[in-house]
Amino acid sequence: MHRIKFLMRLLFLLFSTLPNFYLIADESHFFESKIRPVLSEKCYECHSAKGSKIKGGLRLDHIDLILKGGDTGPALVSGDPSASLLMEAIRYENPDFHMPPKEKLSKEIVSDFEKWINDGSFWPKEPIPTLSSSKKRTSFNLEKRKNSHWCWQPVQIPNLPENISNQGGDPIDYFIRKELDEMGIIPALETDQRTWLRRVTYDLTGLPPSLEEMNSFLSDSSTDNYENVVERLLSSSHYGEKWARHWMDLVRYAETCGHEFDYPLEHPHEYRDYLIRAFNLDIPYDQILREHVAGDLIKEPRKHLSEKFNESIIGTGFWYFHEAVHAPTDSKVDNADRMENQLDVFGKTFLGLTIGCARCHDHKFDAISEKDYYSLAAFMQGSNRQEYPLDVGGKREELADQLFSLAKEGYVSLEGFNSSSEKLSDYWKVSSKLMESKKNVPTEENAWDGDMLADFENDFEGWQVIGKAFGKGPQTKTSGSNPVTKYNGKGWAGSLQTGGDKLTGSLLSPEFIITKRFMNFLIAGGAIEKVGVELWIEEDRKIISRGSNNENFNSKSWDMDGYIGKKAQIRLIDNASGGWGHIHADRFVQSNVPAAIVIDRLIPSDELISLNSAENKLSPKTLLSWCQHFGKQNNLGTLSKRIEGAKKSHIGLAKAEENFIQNSESFANFTSSEIPKGWNITGEAFKPRGYQLISFDGSNLFPNRNVLSSNVLGNRRIGNLRSPHFKIEHDQILVKAKAKNIFMRVVIDNYHMGKHSGLLFGGTVIKEANSESDFKWFSLSPKKYKGHWAYLEFVDRGIDAYLEIDQVRFANSGIGRRPDSRFSLLLGDDKIEEKNLPEFLDIFLGKSFDKINAGKFTGEEYEFLNYLHSEGLIPFGNHQSISEIFRQAEAIDSKTPRERYTLTMGKGGPFTGNVYVRGSPHKLGDPVHGRNLTALGGQAGSRLDLAEQLTSQDNPLVSRVMANRIWLQFFGRGIVPTPDDFGPMGQEPSHPELLDWLANDFRENNWSIKNLVRKIVLSKTYRQSSSVNPSCDKEKISLSDPQNIFLHKMPVRRLQAEAIRDSILSFSGRIDKKLFGPSVPIYKTAFMTGRGGKKNGPLDGAGRRSIYGSVYRNFLSPFMLAFDQPAPFGTKGKRSVSNVPAQSLALMNDPFVIGQCKMMGKNIFQAKKPKSESVDYLFEMITGKPPSQKAQEKIHAFLETQTKEHGSLSEEVWADLAHVLINSKGFLFIN
Repeated sequence: MHRIKFLMRLLFLLFSTLPNFYLIADESHFFESKIRPVLSEKCYECHSAKGSKIKGGLRLDHIDLILKGGDTGPALVSGDPSASLLMEAIRYENPDFHMPPKEKLSKEIVSDFEKWINDGSFWPKEPIPTLSSSKKRTSFNLEKRKNSHWCWQPVQIPNLPENISNQGGDPIDYFIRKELDEMGIIPALETDQRTWLRRVTYDLTGLPPSLEEMNSFLSDSSTDNYENVVERLLSSSHYGEKWARHWMDLVRYAETCGHEFDYPLEHPHEYRDYLIRAFNLDIPYDQILREHVAGDLIKEPRKHLSEKFNESIIGTGFWYFHEAVHAPTDSKVDNADRMENQLDVFGKTFLGLTIGCARCHDHKFDAISEKDYYSLAAFMQGSNRQEYPLDVGGKREELADQLFSLAKEGYVSLEGFNSSSEKLSDYWKVSSKLMESKKNVPTEENAWDGDMLADFENDFEGWQVIGKAFGKGPQTKTSGSNPVTKYNGKGWAGSLQTGGDKLTGSLLSPEFIITKRFMNFLIAGGAIEKVGVELWIEEDRKIISRGSNNENFNSKSWDMDGYIGKKAQIRLIDNASGGWGHIHADRFVQSNVPAAIVIDRLIPSDELISLNSAENKLSPKTLLSWCQHFGKQNNLGTLSKRIEGAKKSHIGLAKAEENFIQNSESFANFTSSEIPKGWNITGEAFKPRGYQLISFDGSNLFPNRNVLSSNVLGNRRIGNLRSPHFKIEHDQILVKAKAKNIFMRVVIDNYHMGKHSGLLFGGTVIKEANSESDFKWFSLSPKKYKGHWAYLEFVDRGIDAYLEIDQVRFANSGIGRRPDSRFSLLLGDDKIEEKNLPEFLDIFLGKSFDKINAGKFTGEEYEFLNYLHSEGLIPFGNHQSISEIFRQAEAIDSKTPRERYTLTMGKGGPFTGNVYVRGSPHKLGDPVHGRNLTALGGQAGSRLDLAEQLTSQDNPLVSRVMANRIWLQFFGRGIVPTPDDFGPMGQEPSHPELLDWLANDFRENNWSIKNLVRKIVLSKTYRQSSSVNPSCDKEKISLSDPQNIFLHKMPVRRLQAEAIRDSILSFSGRIDKKLFGPSVPIYKTAFMTGRGGKKNGPLDGAGRRSIYGSVYRNFLSPFMLAFDQPAPFGTKGKRSVSNVPAQSLALMNDPFVIGQCKMMGKNIFQAKKPKSESVDYLFEMITGKPPSQKAQEKIHAFLETQTKEHGSLSEEVWADLAHVLINSKGFLFIN
C-alpha cells in the first residue's frame, strides 16, 4: 500500500513539472531556430565578437549586450517590441536607421523577432563572448590622424637657389624643372605666340582673341610684350566673368530649388554679379572667404565702389544655393540634409575637406570628429536666411537720416503748442450743433414733388456702373433670403445679387446742379461702414447714409442748405462682402420740403465754417474736421451717447485679453527705443527711433513708445525683423500688432519654403497680415512641430505696408477679438461719462506733452492721441512749421529708390546644438556650440571668428586649396589632383614644394588672385608647347611621366562649355558683352519638359555670355551639359572632361549653333571680300591660326562642292564652312 502511494506521488511530481520543461524547450527551440541564425547571418559581421569591427558600439551576440545597447541606447525592451530600437531598425521605420542595411528582412522574420521580444526575449544562459584585443572598437585618434597626413602640416617655405634665374627663370619653373631634371626629362619648347595668346586669352577671359589683338601682339617686338597682354587681360571686365564661373562650380550656383516644382531662389543673380566684381577688383581672397562665411557680421562691410551698397553680405548667399523640397515629410531630417550639403560645400570649397562625411560618425579617414561636424552645424542652426535689401547709393539710409532729423524737428515745434487757447470742448460744442440732425416739421406740400433725379424703373438712366455689385440694371425682385419691400414703382438700384453679398462695386449718378434745399430718397440694406449712399459736391464727400440692416425701404432726407447752385454727384457704394454687405436706393428727388422724419445735415459749406470759426475764435480747418468727424458713422459723439454699454463690452474683451496674457508665456515685448535681446533687424524700417519725434506714416503723429514701428519715417521704408531661435513648446504663437500687407511666418527647422506648402506648414505663414488700422492678435500655429527649433520673421516691403508690433506670446489657445485700442483709454476709465467727455479731451491734451517727454505716456494714451490727430481734431495743422515739415518729408520720401534685394545669411544668435546620433536629428547626443575644427584649433566664437581663424597664419589648408584651384584652371590638373579632397582619400601633391611656395606667395602678396595668376601665365611652364621636346627620350617619358603629371609639356585642353558657346556668339557678332543684371531665361526645347517650368527664353540667350544664362535645376541646358558644365548639386572643383557623341551631335544639330553659323555666313557674304581672303579670315577667327596649305586646299574643295549644292557661292555656303570649322579640333582644343 505504501509502495503504491509513493509511486503515485512520484508520477504527480513528474507530470506537474512537464509544462515548464516543455515551455523552456519550446523557447530554446524557437530562439535557436528562428532568432540566433538570423542574428548570426545578418548581424554578427558588424555587431559581434566574431566581426572585424564593432559598428555603432552595438553587439548582438549576448542578451546583456543587447539590453545595454550601443551609441543610440538600449536596442531592446523585453516584452515591448514597439519600444525596441531593434524592431524599429529591422522594420525600416526610420529612414536613417535601416538594418540590415543591404536588404530588408522578410515579414516572417520580422514577425518572429516581434514574438521573441513579446515573449520576454529568451536567451540561453551562456557567457558573454570575449572580444579579442585586435577586434575591439577602434578609438578615434584625431591627433594621430592630423600628425600623419600631409595636408594638416604647416605651409613650408621651400629653399630656393640664390641665383634662381640660372635655374629655370622663376620659382614656378624651378620646381617644375627640378622634378623633370631628376627624371632626366627635357621640358617642351616654348610654344608659338599665336598659341600662347589664344591660350591665355581663353584662360583669363573665356573669350577668343580678336584678329586685331592677335596682330597687335604679333607685331609687338618689345621685351615686355607678354606682360602687356597679361595686364590687358587681367584688367578686362571679362576676366571676372570667367573666374566667377569657376567659383560658381564650387558653390553649386543655381537659380531654382529643383525637385517637384523647381521653385525659384530669390535674386540669385546678385551673388553672381558680386563674384564678377570681386574677381575684377582682385578682392583679397581672405576677404572673399570672410564675406562668404560671415559677411553679415562684418562691422564695417566692404561697399560697392559706385553704388555704395553692402557688398560683403552678398557673399553669404552661397550657403543657400542648395536644393529644397516644397513638402518635406520630416522637416528635422530635411534640415539635417540641407546642413550636410551646406557643410559639405563649405568644407570642400575653402578647406578641401569632406566634412559632410562626419555627419553620422567620426570621419573614417580625416582628422574630423562627429563633434566637429555638429559644432560647425551649430553656426548654421543659429543663423537666419533673409532677403537683404541692398541700399543702392546709400540713398535709403541717407533719406532715412534726413527724415529722422525732420521728425525730431517737428516734435520740438509741437512742444510749444498751447492747448488752452483752443479747447477741444469748444470744437465739440460748435461742430455738434452744426451737424445736429433736425426733426421734420410736417407741411401740406408733397415732399416727392420736385426734380426727379432717378427712379430706376427701367434702367440706370445714365448712371455709371463700376464693378459687378449693381449688375446691369435695376432690380425688380428680391435676390436675398429676406424680401425687399416699400420701394417705389417697379424696381430699385441694389447691390445684393443672386448668390449673396460677394460682389463689390459702385453706381455713380451723372453730375447735376443742386436746385432745391432737400434731397429725398429711399434707402435699405446694410448699416456697415463700407456700404452707403454718398453725396459729393465739388470733389468733397459731404454726407453718407446707410441702411439699417433691414430690407424695408425708408425715407431719407438731406439738408443741402448752403450748396444751392453747386455741382454734385450721388454715389452708391458697396465695398463690403459678407453679411449686410449691400445697399439699396430708389427715387432720388430734389424738393423744397423733406420726406424723412429726421433730416440729416451735410458737412457745412466753407462760408458757414468760416462764419462759425470767426465767431468762436476757432481754426476753420480744424472745425471742418470736427464736422466731418461727426458726420461719420462712428464718432466721439455717438460713442458718448452709448458709453455705458460700450464700457461693458470693453471690460469683457479686456478681461478676456487679461486672462489670455495670464495663461500664456511672454516671448518678447517691444518698445520704440530698442530691439529685444536676441532679435535682429535688417534695413531701415525696424530701426528703433525713440519717441520724441513725429511720425510720417500718414495716420499716427506720435510714435507709440510702447511698440516698434516700421513706418515712423513713412511707408516706403523696408526691412525685416527676426527673433532668436526658440524651441516650439506651445500650440500657438500670438503676435499683437497693427499690420498692413506684412509677411510674417514661423521658420521651422530653418525651412524657408513653408509659404509653398500649406498642407504641411499651414498656419505658420501669413503672406499678407492686415489688421484694419487697429491692434490685433495674429495667430501662427506651429503645433504640429512641437520640439522643433524655429524663429519668427516679419518682412516690410515698403509702399503700402507697415508693422507696429507690441508683443509676442506663446500659448496653447488663441484669443478672440480684442478691445478697440482707439477708445480703450475712454472705456477703461470709470470716471468718464457722456456729459464730461468733451472736458476730458481738454485735460488729456493739456497733459500729453509733459507725459510723453517724461516717458510716462501709456499705449492707450498714444492710441487715443493719434486717433484725435488722424481725425484732424487737434489744431496742430495750424502750425505752418509742421505743414512745411510734412511737405519737406514728402519731397524727401518721394526720392526713395526702388527696392532691390539679395539672398543672404542673417545674424542669429549663439546656438546650443547637439550631435545627431548616427546622423539622425531624432536621436540627440552631446551638446555642442559653434566652433572651428579641432584639428584647426577648435576655437569657439561667432561665424566671423571662424572666418578669421580659417585665414590665420597657422591654417595650412585655405591658402593651399585656393592656390591649387588656380593652378588647376591653367593646366587641367591640380598639383593636388583632387582639389575638393586634400584628405587621405584624395591624392597627394605631385609637387609639394611648389604647392607650398604658391600658397605662401599667395598669402604674402595679400591673397591676390591676380598676382598668382600673373606669375603662372608668365612662367615658362605655361608657355610650353603641347608637343614633346624633340630632344627628349620618349621612352623615358613613357616610363617616368606617361600622364604628363610633371608637366614635361603643356596639356592639351578642350574648351569648356561656356567658352564654346561664347566664342560662337563672338564669331557671329551676336555677342552682347554688357555686364551684370538678371539672368536670361533658358531656351527650352520641346524635350525639356517637367514640373515647375519657368519662362522660356530666346534661342541665343539674347546674345549674353553664358554666365548670364539662367540655371534652372529641372531645366538645365542640354548643350552646356553635353560639354560637361556641372549640374549644380555639389562642389565641383574639377570638371569632367568627356569625349562623347553627344558633343558632336550638339555642334552639328543644335539650332543655336546652326543659327549662329548662318550669321557668320551672312557676315562673310556681305563683306564681299575675295574668296581666299574670306577663307583666311574665317579660319583664323575661329581657330586662331591661318590655314595651312593643306587646309586651304581642303576648304576650297569643300566650297566648290557646296557651291554646286546651293547654286552659287552664297551665304549658305559660307555658313556651311563656318559650321565645319566650329566642329574642328582647331577650334575646340587649346593646343
